[in-house]
Amino acid sequence: MTKRIKFIAALMSLASAMFLAQPQAHAAVAPLNPDYVKYMERAEGVRPAARSLAANSTEQQQNHPVGGYVPSPLNWSHLDGKTWSLPRAAETEGEFARARSAANAPEALPSRYDLREIGEVTPVRDQTAFNNCWTYSGMAATESNLLKKGLADAAALDLSEWYLTYYALNPYGGMECFTNPYGDPYYLVGGNDWKAVALLSRGTGSVTTAKAPDITSYYEYDHATGAATYEDYSQVYAPAAAARDYKLVNALYLGNFGPGENGENELWEVPLAAGRREMIKRAIMQYGAVSAGIHMTNMRDDYNSETGAYYSGLTYYRDDPKNGVWTNHAVAIVGWDDDYPITNFAEGRQPRSNGAWIVRNSWGEGFGDGGYFYVSYEEGTLCDGVAYDSEPARSGENVYQYDPLGCVIWYYPGYDYSSRTLYFANLFTAQSDDSISSVAFYVPDDGMRYEISVYTDCGADSPVSGTPASDTTSVDSLVPGYNTVTLTKPVEVAAGTRFSVVVKAVAAEDGYDLLAPVENIGWTTGNASANPGEGWISIDGENFYDIIELLEDEGVPGTNPSLCLKAFGERIYSASDTPAPVITGEAAVSGGGSVSAFVSAIPDDANETEQTNVIAALGEESVEGVAPSENVALLGSFRMDVEHSGGSATFAIKLAEPMSFEGTPYVIIRNNKSDGVYRAFRAEYGGDTLSFTVDRLEDYFSEALITIADVKASAQPARHGGSGGCSAGFGALALLALVPLALATRKK
Repeated sequence: MTKRIKFIAALMSLASAMFLAQPQAHAAVAPLNPDYVKYMERAEGVRPAARSLAANSTEQQQNHPVGGYVPSPLNWSHLDGKTWSLPRAAETEGEFARARSAANAPEALPSRYDLREIGEVTPVRDQTAFNNCWTYSGMAATESNLLKKGLADAAALDLSEWYLTYYALNPYGGMECFTNPYGDPYYLVGGNDWKAVALLSRGTGSVTTAKAPDITSYYEYDHATGAATYEDYSQVYAPAAAARDYKLVNALYLGNFGPGENGENELWEVPLAAGRREMIKRAIMQYGAVSAGIHMTNMRDDYNSETGAYYSGLTYYRDDPKNGVWTNHAVAIVGWDDDYPITNFAEGRQPRSNGAWIVRNSWGEGFGDGGYFYVSYEEGTLCDGVAYDSEPARSGENVYQYDPLGCVIWYYPGYDYSSRTLYFANLFTAQSDDSISSVAFYVPDDGMRYEISVYTDCGADSPVSGTPASDTTSVDSLVPGYNTVTLTKPVEVAAGTRFSVVVKAVAAEDGYDLLAPVENIGWTTGNASANPGEGWISIDGENFYDIIELLEDEGVPGTNPSLCLKAFGERIYSASDTPAPVITGEAAVSGGGSVSAFVSAIPDDANETEQTNVIAALGEESVEGVAPSENVALLGSFRMDVEHSGGSATFAIKLAEPMSFEGTPYVIIRNNKSDGVYRAFRAEYGGDTLSFTVDRLEDYFSEALITIADVKASAQPARHGGSGGCSAGFGALALLALVPLALATRKK
């Protein structure tokens, strides 16, 4: 395998040199994370064993695997030595806003901060014998973020780690799964934050354990003998695919690449060095727990079980493997203590200075301090760092995407191209009438500027062949990681038509020009697939080049690159801008015994206010009787007074002006006994008469405002699928990742 890789790299280097000699505009790719390459090249016999267990010093720490954290292919080495401010997002009200304000304030941070003390963590979980610690750290960070925002209750919130564990390597909704290079059972295959981000951002979770219970009940462990019973869990339990409860909005990268604490040797990975401490602390205050990687194997020497303090004295794997170790476990940082004494650490493993992170583990509450422990600031293997920013999911939201496996590599203009600007775009086909409200993509560097445009009614040969939306969204406050951007104004697209999202990326003056995020084939992304006409690249915003055809022209077919650029389509809710319906007089009533009704028009301002209220309720998906996938057009409101003794009745109302319905007529009425919840009742319209039946009259009347609605069914879009299966075995190597490749542009 190694010889083959070197041979391919040599050929590609030669090809690059040949293309560089031509007077053409070029693009290039950054290399994969070298740590990922080294890890995947290692023979199975010498790689960190998936079933290896920690040499723990207490019974409660036994049988927890330490091979669950593996490197990501995504290379962040260009961020060596940099720090950045957290996103300047719009503030919300309440405690979360105050926490964000305090975290971003220039004043000194507190010397000690602990999310446990303010109720912003959930109970500690236990991964038992599985290698899915990376899902536990990701879900712990997600749960903490939801608690910090006040969007959930700590006692009730429990997100499923097993859901991500299973669907990382099993088919889901027609989307590709990750490959399993060494053929281990899926529950013993490790991962990292960017694998979790890929799954969450595409819509695979987060879901609660009520929908996808964890599998710990199938694991048997004898505390007396230390023996563990393993079963073929793939035959025991596979969680059913379910609608997500929470949506990942942002995943903010906080790691660091560069020299270790002693300034010697360059590290492949991303230790949380001193220069990043303040940034991570502010992230914890603003977003909640931060997921991170660490090396934990020699617990007898590195861990003080009496104080719960950990310090290995090691540094991460370097060019010389003898001088470092691999990160092999994922945890979540929940706070810090600048004065944590060095005397609390194990004898012979004491750091030079006081100070420690407060860290949540996934080995149950029997480990450390109720499941938590203290890691020295000087711990050289503590690496990465990702803050998860989430919100309640909208079940009626459509996700348009071609990158179910997430960002693998960065593209940039490359060579002799001085403007440091690149356009990248995706062409999508609308599967329903949608309102494109936001987009998401991976950001490689701080200080970059973006302009986002949406084009409707596009042709198949260019993302700018359609009609541009009137508003362009500009943003310059994004930070490294996965970012969602709300458009200045939503753009409506019609079912069956093509639309595009075009992103103009401009590198900062002192930054790097790695501008376009791309998913393509690699060892763990061998199932990546792409089709011509989906992803496009341009250096001038006018001439766009199909990314697949471009690579084929350069003699490098089969890499299946897809641009990591998603679009989110919400339901279209519209209100009538015409005067309130002209309705006066008595309504015909049938059924319900002694019931009488009188209808009347309302002032135009009251009509506008009620429609606004209904649209707000629709946007919150809280109108009973309307499916989240349906579009709703409001046609106006009127008042109806009803005398009744309960029960149900059917009302027939004559309209002074005819109405037109494209879908199904409904009326929407506020439930006065359910804290203002609205309910939609199906109606019939014929001639000049609108009729509908209301049950439980006592919940809505004696008087109510009635809003007439036109409800149209909306099909869900097809998810991105591909030809690759999800079986074990090596995926094709990401050829583009090994050396820069010159890409000759070709006009469409």
